[in-house]
Amino acid sequence: MELSTRDDGRVSIVSLDGDLTIGPAEAAFKREIARLLEVGRTEILIDCQSLGMVDSTGLGALVRALTLSQKEGGQTKLFRPGEHLIKLLQMTQLDSVFEIFDDLEIAVGSF
Repeated sequence: MELSTRDDGRVSIVSLDGDLTIGPAEAAFKREIARLLEVGRTEILIDCQSLGMVDSTGLGALVRALTLSQKEGGQTKLFRPGEHLIKLLQMTQLDSVFEIFDDLEIAVGSF
């Protein structure tokens, strides 16, 4: 999985390209979220438009990002999750926990 981060004002946008599954991809994602929080970047938008497969470990990493950012007074939201992730969120009832956006400008403005 490729991971990149850019800032849009006070929002850090973490773009994921590939699969967020157990192993190096999930570990890299967790490290990036921890790094952002360590430097005070607590408003996080996960760009999922190029995200492929997400397993239970990857889903857990997304939930962890949400809870850790909330603990620091921020938020984690999702941008353009694919059909697979939407179904996974619905099955686990996490679609009511995450704010999900299809428009980048609206997503960034929601923080």
